[in-house]
Amino acid sequence: MSDQPANPVLPPQFQVAIRLEWDEGDDVPLVYANQLQVSHGGPEFFLVFGVIVPPANPTDLPDVLKIKPQARIAVSRDAMPAIVQALNDNLQRFREAQRQRPA
Repeated sequence: MSDQPANPVLPPQFQVAIRLEWDEGDDVPLVYANQLQVSHGGPEFFLVFGVIVPPANPTDLPDVLKIKPQARIAVSRDAMPAIVQALNDNLQRFREAQRQRPA
């Protein structure tokens, strides 16, 4: 016969709600990007924002245009769904506002 109780007593579980606020960080640089590369490895997603500037003269097109990385950001896999949702929500609001603009 075992000395273990049939139904072990588990500690109570609870959640605490703490409100989150964004700090007004004026020291965060604003970086322009018109390209995005997304990859994942291990538990993180990697977002690389870049910029590409096409040649001014269309007759001078090279075989390859290089994208210059501007910022690299690692995102936890737990945070990625909320980021994707926030991007989709904002894109939808942007498109709706564009449709309502007079031509």
